[in-house]
Amino acid sequence: MTEKKKGKAENQKTEYPEVMTIEQLSGYLQLHKQVIYRHIRSGNIPVSRIGATIRFKKSVIDEWLEDSALRSLQKSREAKREVSYPSFNPEED
Repeated sequence: MTEKKKGKAENQKTEYPEVMTIEQLSGYLQLHKQVIYRHIRSGNIPVSRIGATIRFKKSVIDEWLEDSALRSLQKSREAKREVSYPSFNPEED
């Protein structure tokens, strides 16, 4: 691996603390801060409040992401099952 590729790979392995600020979570989820604030207001993202301060626990966020992915997968599978295809009966022709 070239030095340039090694540096790039190391930059992508950014370590995030167990308790994150909105800026850190923004980097972790690769979302704009305003998108995160929108999810906070709608109650979609797990958040901890310490007075007016907002913090996010990495392990809780990871679990939330995993649960969200599983729910999405289940909905996708259910939608595929609900699709009804017309039956073919050669005797009807």
